[in-house]
Amino acid sequence: MALGGLLAGHSDAGSSRAALVIDAAAGRDGRELVDSRLRDSDVQIRLPRTDGEARTDLRYLAAQDYRVVVSGPIASAAARATGVSAVRAPGVTGALAAVSR
Repeated sequence: MALGGLLAGHSDAGSSRAALVIDAAAGRDGRELVDSRLRDSDVQIRLPRTDGEARTDLRYLAAQDYRVVVSGPIASAAARATGVSAVRAPGVTGALAAVSR
């Protein structure tokens, strides 16, 4: 399941809104369903388990005018398939760094 508003949050300080779409397997930390670094971030987070979930998440976020960062093979392939403009980042650390820019 995508985490939607559960991890929602963004700054209204004039910067563009950012979102991370990270493969569910990569967004975990051991037994934790969500890596604490993601939980503590101030961006929209989606952790798709399937290509279909990733495509839906990307289309939704693009329609809402988010700057999107993807990480993992599922999210990256979905970005290519949907034509959504997204920054590709390696892993959670890379994705968090990409949304900080």
